Amino acid sequence: MRDLPAEVFMDIFARLSPKDLVRSTCVSKEWKATIEDPQLAKSHLQRSIKTKSHPTILIISSNPIVNCFSLNFSDTDTTYGKRLIIEQPWQHPPRLTCDKIFGYFNGLVCMHDGAGFGLWNPSIQKFKRIHSSPFSMFRFAKIHGGFGYDSVNVDYKLVSFVHLNTFCAVHSYSLKSGAWKSIQDLPLKGLVFDSQGVFLQRALHWLTLQETDGERMLNILTFDLASEEFCKFPLPVHIFPAPISDQVHNCKPLLLSSCGKMVLLEENYSRLVWYDLHNGTRKMFQSPMAQSFSTIICEESIHLLGS
Repeated sequence: MRDLPAEVFMDIFARLSPKDLVRSTCVSKEWKATIEDPQLAKSHLQRSIKTKSHPTILIISSNPIVNCFSLNFSDTDTTYGKRLIIEQPWQHPPRLTCDKIFGYFNGLVCMHDGAGFGLWNPSIQKFKRIHSSPFSMFRFAKIHGGFGYDSVNVDYKLVSFVHLNTFCAVHSYSLKSGAWKSIQDLPLKGLVFDSQGVFLQRALHWLTLQETDGERMLNILTFDLASEEFCKFPLPVHIFPAPISDQVHNCKPLLLSSCGKMVLLEENYSRLVWYDLHNGTRKMFQSPMAQSFSTIICEESIHLLGS
């Protein structure tokens, strides 16, 4: 193996599963250093996204006594694949439930348990507790925000904000630096955040409702993770045939089939449905659990969360 060029060595490792790579760190110091190289994590993730048409779906229950598990789907099957129980990211209460999910991207899951934040890589069962945020003193305050990837600075970032009288205090956490910093405050005038942040194209997006002089207006608020600037624009509500709250909260697209003709949807936090884009028909799955649940798309990742 020592005679192999470094790029060939790296390519071989990029083809292994996360669990196999974790085991391989015990072979030698050289292997351990190569596997823990951030460049391998990047190459492995890119290959995982490129070659795996159906990433793992995590099913997170709303009931703390119910185990979370993962499913694999095929666009030609009428039922889901084998269910695998997921180990809890932390071994002490409170247990992971869907209301504790703060955001996810590239196989990493960000969580908030009331006392603080944590980052979790389910593929290798790696968990990192983020040290106390500036909002730790506001234990019972409603905290909003999101989690995403800053491709310009090659960094995963967590953004959180809390309502404080007449404004929203905003802070961000950088996984690369391991530190929090303050961002520009937001005026609170009539502003109500109606969702956790959705990450898309380097920015986090939130649905907001603003009430001014008795008039209600739906907006989309964005935060660019690279420039760290907010932007707001009106929501084109005319594109939705039903009330906006029903459309946003009750139907979540998960996967596009390999043939490009069907979309897997999570509906009403209680069922999974294949929807045919051409003829409008629906193929219902047996519910994966009796309780309400939320879903997370999780690519295979070997990111070690800065440890």
